[in-house]
Amino acid sequence: MKFNSTSKTPGVKPEVEEKLFENIIDNLGKPKVTPSIQQQVINNSPKKLTPGVQQKILGTPKVQPQVKPKVRVETMSERIERITYQYDENDKRPVHLDNPLIVSQEDMTNRNLRPKQFSNMDPNSYPSNPKQKKALTTWEIMVDQAKNPKDKYDRESAKQVRQTILDSWKKPTMRKYLGEDELELIGRSKKQLEAKRKIEQERMKERPVYVEPFVYEPVPKLKDYMEEKAGFQPGITKDLIQLQSEIKKNMDYVMGRDDQKVESKESEENKNDQYKEDEDDR
Repeated sequence: MKFNSTSKTPGVKPEVEEKLFENIIDNLGKPKVTPSIQQQVINNSPKKLTPGVQQKILGTPKVQPQVKPKVRVETMSERIERITYQYDENDKRPVHLDNPLIVSQEDMTNRNLRPKQFSNMDPNSYPSNPKQKKALTTWEIMVDQAKNPKDKYDRESAKQVRQTILDSWKKPTMRKYLGEDELELIGRSKKQLEAKRKIEQERMKERPVYVEPFVYEPVPKLKDYMEEKAGFQPGITKDLIQLQSEIKKNMDYVMGRDDQKVESKESEENKNDQYKEDEDDR
């Protein structure tokens, strides 16, 4: 390695070193500015670019971020034009009917957003049909918009889209026609179901191996319960006879058949019989 006699840096000429120090001193205290993408392309180019090429690179316009289209509901004036065209004698077709970014108020309220399922017997379901073509484009934009809602209107639109997909999923005949991007919005795609299954398996592993079985206590029958509460065994027993006598005593009291009245009648009959016997003896 050769050292220059007037330079402390090996292999660097004094003029270049002086310019380097001058640039450092001039840039002291200044905020650090990040060069643009065009300037970085020029600085990192493996070949030295001519001034004309550099000017072309620096003169290229900045790439603007692409704004995704949004679907909206028709305004009141647009709705009046549509209803007038459909039901009145108005031959002028509204322009917004062919716009895939505008949905009618009725379709949004009734969640009639998903296009018809293709059928060979239904010409209205062909993609070449203008109405079906518009519905396909509108639904694709709304599904893409529902994946990343950014404001209140987007969240409300995403809610309608998810509810429409859920209504189709509840029908067994329509469930097989739903795509993975649609199922992902309602949490029923293959990846989501597989993730849920893995979580359930991990939870099952964390559970203890031995689980205490549930002890089932049989419910007694009504007949056995009544016999137990009755206090005596079935059949003619002392308890049954005592119970019947008490019931008869209560019935006699209620019906007015008192034991004292019966005893008085029996005493009167005995007196009459004794009086007759005395007369016969005389």
